[in-house]
Amino acid sequence: MVSNTTRKLDPSLLEAALTLGAKRITLLFRVVVPGIITFLFKDLRILLGWAWTYLIVAELIGTSSGITWFITQQARYKNFDNVYAAIMIIGIIGLTTDLILARLGKRMFPWEKEMAKT
Repeated sequence: MVSNTTRKLDPSLLEAALTLGAKRITLLFRVVVPGIITFLFKDLRILLGWAWTYLIVAELIGTSSGITWFITQQARYKNFDNVYAAIMIIGIIGLTTDLILARLGKRMFPWEKEMAKT
């Protein structure tokens, strides 16, 4: 994802920096990273959602503790209210972290809202 995001950088910015004599490390930290930081932050939010999915999938494989083990044990004893509660808690935690990151992104990158309008 990072390489695809890096491709979104306007090549004219790189050319301008090289024309002005920027070295490779300067080019990276003064042109590339600032040019794609908002896109990287959006990628972080997407990857966090994937991480929650993979966490649940990973716990399904032969565990004796954890969220999925709890859900499996509760379902085995037909305590479906606990199963639904655990699933809802997972969803609420995921939604909450996404909303926190969204607000943080709006605070860190206030110009992004204006860019989305154009």
